[in-house]
Amino acid sequence: MSDRILVTYRLRGGEKEIQPLARKIAIEQSVETPESVITPEIEQRCVGQIESVNAVPGIVENYDAVLSYSPEMLSRQFNQLLNLCFGNVSMYQNVRLIDVTLPKQLLDNFDGPLFGVDGLRKQLGIGKRPLLATALKPRGQSDEYFADLAYQFACGGGDIIKDDQNLIGDFESFKSRVNRCTQAIDKGSQKSGRQCLYFPFISAPFEHMDKYFEYVKSCGVRGVLLSPLIIGLDTARGLARKYGLMYMAHPAFTGSFCIENSHGMNYEILYGLLFRLAGVDISVFPNQGGRFWFKEDDCKNISKALAKPMGDISPAFPCPAGGMQYHDLYTMCSWFGQDAVFLLGGSLLEYSGSVTESTRAFREKINEYFPERRFTSEENEFKSACEISSGDSASLRQVLRFEDYQWQGRKSEVYKTTSELPFQGIRRVELIGKSGEKCSFDLRYFEIDKNGYSSLEKHEHTHVIIGVRGSGEVIINNITHPIHANDIVYIKPMAEHQLKAGNDEVFGFYCIVDRFRDKAQAPH
Repeated sequence: MSDRILVTYRLRGGEKEIQPLARKIAIEQSVETPESVITPEIEQRCVGQIESVNAVPGIVENYDAVLSYSPEMLSRQFNQLLNLCFGNVSMYQNVRLIDVTLPKQLLDNFDGPLFGVDGLRKQLGIGKRPLLATALKPRGQSDEYFADLAYQFACGGGDIIKDDQNLIGDFESFKSRVNRCTQAIDKGSQKSGRQCLYFPFISAPFEHMDKYFEYVKSCGVRGVLLSPLIIGLDTARGLARKYGLMYMAHPAFTGSFCIENSHGMNYEILYGLLFRLAGVDISVFPNQGGRFWFKEDDCKNISKALAKPMGDISPAFPCPAGGMQYHDLYTMCSWFGQDAVFLLGGSLLEYSGSVTESTRAFREKINEYFPERRFTSEENEFKSACEISSGDSASLRQVLRFEDYQWQGRKSEVYKTTSELPFQGIRRVELIGKSGEKCSFDLRYFEIDKNGYSSLEKHEHTHVIIGVRGSGEVIINNITHPIHANDIVYIKPMAEHQLKAGNDEVFGFYCIVDRFRDKAQAPH
């Protein structure tokens, strides 16, 4: 696998035009300067390289040009990935982005979906079958109407209900709808004995976005619907991650990037690769046969891009939508398999006189192809520390019990999954934060063996260290401080730091950090 970023462009033109066009793209996307001012050093370090240019079989005057760029060009930023691959060149005619391959060391900089396929299933307690979703519509109905629709869908055993993306109003109207629908869904879920998730649509001026997210979080809502191409891919990613919410992406405004086949980008790049890197848990896109003109291969390729192995980044759900009918479920099951969300809006509402009966009928149709398996409570990894089984199904304990620097219900893990930043003899135990607790921080226990040490690194987030076992030392910006049991250390953002054990004893400590935080950076 190449250690460079490989980007493939589909170019249209005469044979003599293609090589100069590829060179033009390589310069435009990397240094954007005349050839005459490109020094040999800049050429080697920065300018994109042409790896290959080949004619596309069976398509006249079409060529695939593979260009490569240095990973240093990204500066660990998702926005720069968009700029590097298709920034200025998006204004060129007859150029289409058709593939992007990132080296593993770059993939490690992207978190991807916060929940992904497995995490969403755990939230619902549903095993390997497609999930059934619908939408609150049409605009113009009252909050009472939407709440009743949500209640009936939950009663029928539906999995996900979202706002329609045109349900826009002021903050008070948003609060009213979210509050009523949340209560209705909870009531319906209790009646059906099934979990149903609600994804309200958030679209507001930048200055007010946090207010909307904070309200959603305060209501216990666990997911949101966002339009990433309207509010910005990285902005949507950051907001969903900041508040720890599942993230469904609506495709509004995306058509201008992919509909014209001689320009823009392939469907699977936008709705698959880029949305997945940007943290989308559910990617909504028009299915073939609905109100839009997507083709079968386009839809299947999106689904594959959301699922294919990509480092440690979790797969995301494809969500075909846009005018799907009850009779389309067989084809949808065949095309997308068990890991998909089927979004059926108007067709579910008009299927019968009862939304509850319609929901039940659609779900049972899916179950004909994929028999349902519900998770047992032991399989649900999103229990909080206050809901840990003690072995007696009638008894829940309120405390993580401690014994010899282990905690019941928590396992020791490797310190890091990558050795990019050196470390030695250290284990980690996630105590609070990774198991569904509603808090904005993570509490971890680390233990360093004799002569062991953590990585020398820095972060944009704050650390608080509390000594627990033995003694050791912390090095902060080249200054060494001894640490003993119950000593407390504050490590400010971007301070270079490293923890070490002594020569003759194990050193254990608690570490408190933000729930959602940046990746470790090497000191420079």
